[in-house]
Amino acid sequence: MKAFNVNVSCFFTPLSQDIDTLLYADTPNPPNCINWQSWNACIYDCIVKAKELFAKVEDSNLPLVWLLPTLAYQDELKQLLAKSFKQLFPEHVEHLLFYGAVGANTLVQMVGQKKWAKANVIAIDATYKADKNNEWVYLGVGGALATIETVKSGWMQVSHELAPSIDFIKHDQLGGIFSNIAQHNKDYIDLIFAPGNGIHQQSDVWLTNLQRLSSLINEHTHYELPNYKLGKMGALEGLVNLYQLSSSPAIVNHFKHALVISQEQAKYQAAASYLWISEEVHN
Repeated sequence: MKAFNVNVSCFFTPLSQDIDTLLYADTPNPPNCINWQSWNACIYDCIVKAKELFAKVEDSNLPLVWLLPTLAYQDELKQLLAKSFKQLFPEHVEHLLFYGAVGANTLVQMVGQKKWAKANVIAIDATYKADKNNEWVYLGVGGALATIETVKSGWMQVSHELAPSIDFIKHDQLGGIFSNIAQHNKDYIDLIFAPGNGIHQQSDVWLTNLQRLSSLINEHTHYELPNYKLGKMGALEGLVNLYQLSSSPAIVNHFKHALVISQEQAKYQAAASYLWISEEVHN
């Protein structure tokens, strides 16, 4: 089995404590602004959230993957968080992905490579929402507990590429990623999850590269821009996208090939394409 399914059992952001409410209900205005103190303070909040979510894991015998803040160019903080996790969860820290929003795409690839039937996933990161002045407002730390499992029919990852990019505009890597997708994938893309938010110019670099996918997209291609509605959720973002892909009837019943584009804090750019297939039919 090569397809995957994502089930989110526990979800929390300052905007919502239920993932379905966050995705499908009217999005509330951001709560009162929380003053950003430092990444050190944020890391402490991440550790507190990790303890809370780990306590809710039902089957601790399954592999556990942590989707964590990318902590771009902050190796000391990354080491501090990893060390804290090793002290708190010594038997469950083999898979720490400091990729932020890009982590969930890498998670799917890892599940396939390791041939896991099922794995637990905990995602933790800082969250932000645009205010009326089109500026990002820090909301606090969010977290999610989920399981990912391989299934006979559903979304299968057919490509995954993670490329470093110090500056999205000066060192745009999406052009090469999109060219590879166009070269190696022949399926028409009818759904694109993109990180555009209309606030920062660099967030929409993906738009300038769409012509490289001209053979795979047209005017009927549907676009999902979760940052517009949900804000920036870091490591939770990719998990939310995967959940929506596999749970929304509007997507499951109408789309066959999806492209997921991820960008994270001027650190990573990534793209993963998924194909809706049924192995039972192919077999």
